Amino acid sequence: MSDAIDFPADLLDLQRRWYAAEADWVADPTEQARSAFAAVGAELYAHPYWAGAGNRHKTEMALKQAGRPDDASQASAA
Repeated sequence: MSDAIDFPADLLDLQRRWYAAEADWVADPTEQARSAFAAVGAELYAHPYWAGAGNRHKTEMALKQAGRPDDASQASAA
């Protein structure tokens, strides 16, 4: 039996946008980049999916893994 969670495509897209905004903020540590990162995070956690997520921590960890950029997934596999 698999513990994989079938996330909605728009939620996975938000998670990927979160990773991109985080990378942008690291590359350009300005208030504008921080604000953009915070805005994506707020949108991510306002998604209706979270209302029925159950174990939120486990779900959040699975979402972060599922939404990782390809280059990060490959780096962790090396």
